[in-house]
Amino acid sequence: MNRWIARAGLAGFMSSACLFALAADVTAESYKAAVTPCLKARDLDCAEKNWTYYLRLRPTDSNAIANLGIVLNQRDKHKEAIIQFEKAMDLGEGTYDLFAYYADSLAKVGRTDDAIDWSYKALTVVPRLVDVRGSLAKLLVLQKRHYEALAVLSAYDDEAVATGHDPYFEGQRIAIESSLARQRSAPGTEPKSIRLPKYGDHFYVPVTFGDARPQAFMVDTGAATVALNDALMASAKIDYKVVERNVPIRLADGRKTTGQIVRIASMKVGPFELKDQVAMTCAKCLPLLGQKTLAKFDLKTSKVQGVEFVSLSPR
Repeated sequence: MNRWIARAGLAGFMSSACLFALAADVTAESYKAAVTPCLKARDLDCAEKNWTYYLRLRPTDSNAIANLGIVLNQRDKHKEAIIQFEKAMDLGEGTYDLFAYYADSLAKVGRTDDAIDWSYKALTVVPRLVDVRGSLAKLLVLQKRHYEALAVLSAYDDEAVATGHDPYFEGQRIAIESSLARQRSAPGTEPKSIRLPKYGDHFYVPVTFGDARPQAFMVDTGAATVALNDALMASAKIDYKVVERNVPIRLADGRKTTGQIVRIASMKVGPFELKDQVAMTCAKCLPLLGQKTLAKFDLKTSKVQGVEFVSLSPR
């Protein structure tokens, strides 16, 4: 009997009427086992039916409920999927794929703010979900939160480059930056604050010098000034004046080097322009914002259901 059910699930020949007729003769595990051949055959209708029949016998299996929700999501039955995802979480289920598919269904029914929140939660569990990260950035752009979207993408890409990999979101970042460039000529488009999600152990903010592309700078309340490396200084063609040369510098990893203190004519933290900023530069300095620059902003940290943010508002 079990082999017949599995074959029927794979080929899609067993009708729902037949399954109901046999329901008294099969076990919950038979229905559960039949899901795999259904999915291998890409027969989502078959998979949905088998999960449904299984849950009639095991109604509190939260993992199965979540899997039914994923199948419903893949069948574009997003309202039904949301019901299953929420039921699974009410029973204590909490995995990155559950959160990611839940966010996708929320977005598909127009609940964009909720979709953004749950995308962040999925990334908190597994930060390297590039599909979720890219989709989250698109949702943020829909909400006119372009700089937050850039922070989400650039923090990931900068880490990839630092570890010898190519940036994953280069094209998407270019599109967002181009959109921002077009909006600068429109009055009243500048946000009053920007929100930055935590990535790893730190927060990152897009910083722009002149006509160069935004770069991810770490928010570091323990540092005194802005820090950046000589390569960025050269590539961004930053307008600056040297204040002091051959300054001893201790890097974050404890190594000692020398650099210089400069005064930068203009820079943008997100959309907010700051003039006449003191910065420290050296060959291996990590890009970061220190206290002297952060003092220009009101910083508000928050933690919402496990996801940490910092908001910057100019004073």
